[in-house]
Amino acid sequence: MTELIEEVTEIIAVVFAAEGQAGHHDAEIGPTTTVKEFIDIAVTKTGIEGLLEVYVEDAEEPLGHELILIEHLSIEFAPLHVAKPGKIATTVRYQRNRQVENEFRPAATIAKVTKWAVGKLAPTEDPSDFQLKHDGKVLPPDSHLGQAAHGAKSIVLDLVFKVKPQG
Repeated sequence: MTELIEEVTEIIAVVFAAEGQAGHHDAEIGPTTTVKEFIDIAVTKTGIEGLLEVYVEDAEEPLGHELILIEHLSIEFAPLHVAKPGKIATTVRYQRNRQVENEFRPAATIAKVTKWAVGKLAPTEDPSDFQLKHDGKVLPPDSHLGQAAHGAKSIVLDLVFKVKPQG
């Protein structure tokens, strides 16, 4: 009796952000897709050129190019982030005369940067009462620093109170 062996190839859709680009992209990967192969897909979808790194959202270190991508995806939804190497020098200003500086990876969420800035500039306050602005525009907390910096490796942000409706 001959046994029939069926190979199951599962295609998975992943969502990723690209440094310097607004919005998100999607890509399909297989169970053996490496980080390097995913970078090739991301380059095709985004047009970003040069050496790229892949981060899991808010991670401090990029994924190694030889790793199998699916093995490093979060169980809970979190987009990947594709960026050029290096951290983003980040200055956060508060109340016109105070500021702090730090370096963050491009995959850092605006929520993470906000929490850090409030901890340094207004430690007795609740971070959920604040938001960050860049060039006068509010940055969504789930967006990434690399998107806000538009591909630059430095950015200046303003920490402001959220406007709360009165009623």
